[in-house]
Amino acid sequence: MLETIHEFAREKLRESGEAEDLRRLHARYFLVLAEEAELILGRLEQGGWLECLETEHANMRAALSWLKQHGEAEPELKLAAALWPFWDARGYFGEARRWLEGALEKDEQVSAGVRAKALSAVSFLGTHQIDPDLTEAAAEEGLRLSAEAEIEGSHIASFKNLLGEVARVRSDPERAMQLFEEGLGLSREARDKRGTALALRGLAILSWDQGDHDRSKELHEEYLALCRELGDVHELASSLSLLGWVRLLEGDHERATTLNEEAVELLRKRGHRGGLQYALDNLGWAALAGGDYERAKGLWEESLALCRDFGDKLCAQGALEGLACSAAANVEDERAARLFGSGEALYETLLYQESPQERALKEPYITATRSRLEETAWQEAWKEGRAMTIEEVISYALEEEEAGG
Repeated sequence: MLETIHEFAREKLRESGEAEDLRRLHARYFLVLAEEAELILGRLEQGGWLECLETEHANMRAALSWLKQHGEAEPELKLAAALWPFWDARGYFGEARRWLEGALEKDEQVSAGVRAKALSAVSFLGTHQIDPDLTEAAAEEGLRLSAEAEIEGSHIASFKNLLGEVARVRSDPERAMQLFEEGLGLSREARDKRGTALALRGLAILSWDQGDHDRSKELHEEYLALCRELGDVHELASSLSLLGWVRLLEGDHERATTLNEEAVELLRKRGHRGGLQYALDNLGWAALAGGDYERAKGLWEESLALCRDFGDKLCAQGALEGLACSAAANVEDERAARLFGSGEALYETLLYQESPQERALKEPYITATRSRLEETAWQEAWKEGRAMTIEEVISYALEEEEAGG
C-alpha cells in the first residue's frame, strides 16, 4: 500500500474499536506460520519456506512487538524460539539475541518446554558469536529446567553438548570430553540423530585439538555420514566444511576444496547465509595452498564481509590473516604486517589456541614479509594492526584501494 492509504486504513481500524482484536489474531496467525515453517526449515527439501519467512519478517517483528507490549509471555517466547532456525540460516544473530534474551528476561510463568527450547536457541547463538558466557548460562539453566520438569533426554543431551563446547573453548579438554561423551550416550539412547551428530562434531574437533588426528578423522567422517542421512542443511554444510579443514591441514588442498565447494553450493542453493563464512574462509586457504592468490583474496573478502554482518570474530580472524597472506604474496608488506598484527591480537582476545598445522599455513608469508621489511618498519606496522578495533581492521582489510603497500 501507499503510506497515505496505509495510514488512512490504520486510523479507520482504530476508530472501529477492533484494532487490538485484529492485532491478537495477527500475532497468533504468524506464530502458527512460524511453527509450521520450523518443522521443515533447514531440511534439504525445505522448499520456499526460507523465502516465505524473509518476506514475512516485518510481520513477525510486529507480532513479537505486540506480544511483548501486551504481556503475552508464552506466545512471545514460542514465536522467538520458532524463528531461531530462520534467524540462524540468514545470519540475523544480533536480532535473534535481542528478541530471545528479551523474552527470557520476563518473570511471567511459561511452560518448562517452551523456556527450554528458547534457552537451547540462545545457547547455540552463543557458540556462533563465540560468547562462552552466554552459552554456559543458557545451557546450565536449560539443564536445571530439563531435570526439574523431566523433559526428554534429547534436550539434556543438547545442553551437555553445548557445555562441552564451552569447556573446549576454555581449554578444559577433560571436562569437554566428559560432556560430549555424556551427550553422545544420551542422544543415542533417545535415538536423536541430530544430537548424536552434534556430539560427534564436538568429539571430532576436540580429538584434533588434542593431537589424536586419526580418531578425529574417523569421527569427522562419521559426523558427515550421519549429516548426509539427516539431510539437515546447516549440519551437513558444517560437517563438509570441518572435514575440509582437516584435509587442508593434512596438506590435501584438492580434497579440502572439493568438500568446501560442496558446502558453499549447498548453502547458496538453499538460501542460507549463516555458516557460509566458514566454508568461504576454508576455500581461501585451500586456494592459497594451490597458489591461486587472486581467488583466495576474493574468497576471504566475501567471508570477512559476512563476518562483519554476523559479528563473527573467530572466522573474521581467519579471513584477516588470510588477507595478510594475500598481501604478502603481492609484496604489500606493511599492509600484510598490519593484518598479521590484528590477527594475533584477535587470537589473544578470543583465547584461541592455534595448532602447529594452522601456524604452518601462514608462516612462510610472515617470514617473507619480515625479510623484506626493516625490523623497525615491521614492528611499527605490526603494532598499528594490534591497536585496531575489529571494526577498524575489517574496514581497512576490505578497502578497494591498496593501502600501506
